[in-house]
Amino acid sequence: MSKQTLDRIGTAMLALALSLIVWVNATYQMDKPREDIYPTEIPIEVLDRPDDLAVLNGTSETVQVRIRAYASSWDTLRADDFVATVDFGDLTTGVHVVPISVVVSDPTVTITGIHPQAINVRVERLVTSLRPVAISLQGEADIPMGYRASPPLADPSEVTISGPASELDKVVSVAGEVNVAGQRADIDQVVALKPVDLDGQVVESAHVSPSTVRVQVGIEKREDYREVAVRVRTAGQPARGYYVSSVSVLPATVTLVGPPAAIESVGSLIEAREELDVSGANRMLAARMDLNLPEGVSVMGAPAGEPYEVLVTVGIDAVTGGTTVELPLHAEGLAEGLELSTFVPVIDVILTGPSVLLDELETDRLSAVLDLSGLGPGTHQVHPSVTINTEGAPDLEDLQVKDVLPQYVEVTISAPPTPTPER
Repeated sequence: MSKQTLDRIGTAMLALALSLIVWVNATYQMDKPREDIYPTEIPIEVLDRPDDLAVLNGTSETVQVRIRAYASSWDTLRADDFVATVDFGDLTTGVHVVPISVVVSDPTVTITGIHPQAINVRVERLVTSLRPVAISLQGEADIPMGYRASPPLADPSEVTISGPASELDKVVSVAGEVNVAGQRADIDQVVALKPVDLDGQVVESAHVSPSTVRVQVGIEKREDYREVAVRVRTAGQPARGYYVSSVSVLPATVTLVGPPAAIESVGSLIEAREELDVSGANRMLAARMDLNLPEGVSVMGAPAGEPYEVLVTVGIDAVTGGTTVELPLHAEGLAEGLELSTFVPVIDVILTGPSVLLDELETDRLSAVLDLSGLGPGTHQVHPSVTINTEGAPDLEDLQVKDVLPQYVEVTISAPPTPTPER
């Protein structure tokens, strides 16, 4: 090869080297590496966690990573490109310092530091034990008057708790709650359990199995209590050209207290000792009247053995027309699967309107209904509603239902007993 050819090759090689240097320098200037802390902390994964040991007091669940990477890599890096791990495979009971290992999937990224570099853990023996279930009743003060809740029954009555020995020593009960406020019927529901310490705080490291139990709470109607409606009857006729437009009683219901047999004899209504005489009246009447209480029965909140007065107000209006009709009472809207046990069969309905319409009114155009929609098992006080069928007789629209007596009717709704589940 001639000297001239060698000189040309050497010149070309030198030019190539200079070009490469210029390209590398330009690339470096455009994509400089930068060292900094990665903005997202990386979650620590545990490897080989021992089944028969409990690892406590891990001081950190994430790790902060310092890296050196090109600007282009910083723009594309994601948190899941990093994997941080601790290996618990060789741990025994006691206190340990376990190093944290971090790797990154991008080969152009260098990890220059991590914080923390290790976690401190305490390893204890994992134990299990049986504990009784403790169910507390909430809202007992708000159970309707005359009802009470029986002690709750949990199935199963014992559950297994597991966890570190020192943590299980803190558990004083496996607790659940049932709210009985406003309940008139038995409760049957699934309740979540939680292990709690002496202060009622949840012991997080204790595991409960099963985590729920079935709880039944009987809601009993107290035999020595009963809520009843108050009814006051009127006697006589108001002055000519006037009628009884309304009868209101305050209170409309009372709770009776006394021997069960005496309470049972009252039924669902308690009446005033006497009728209120409206003879010759041409304006509203108001009077205090004693209730006709059986021997040994008193009203809740009133002195035992003392008469109990209710305030009776009788509206007297000028007659366009008014009359009182006794109607049979029908129940509607009872939920499927429920049964209606008892209710008052008839009510008194006060009607007003033109006298000629009242004189010719056929009672089969009137209907009295108890709407039981939305009511569940238990005993309820329901206001009856009365409608007038005006089909074919539009003039009857001038009649009005002024009042109904009693204003509230006691109904008892029951459900079939819940089958006992097979074990």
